[in-house]
Amino acid sequence: MEALILPELLDTRYSVPFSDLLKKQEDGFLLDGGSVARVGGLCFQLLVSAFTTAQALNVPFEIRNVSEGMKENLLLLGGDFLLQGAGEA
Repeated sequence: MEALILPELLDTRYSVPFSDLLKKQEDGFLLDGGSVARVGGLCFQLLVSAFTTAQALNVPFEIRNVSEGMKENLLLLGGDFLLQGAGEA
């Protein structure tokens, strides 16, 4: 499974393309957060939806190379559970 490289800004402008990309992930969700500086509310909701979908379908969900900015934003938004199993590529 190839990692989906996330952009610097996971903001409102990226939410529609991000949703489309997530819908194409059939074997699970492998995301690379090394470049992410900020996570906005809509993209956070998409991450939570992908996590929930992965659990329901019993497929992997992992965010690799989590940047400090992404980690801080996810913690502030209550998304620390998304970082379980986060690793280095």
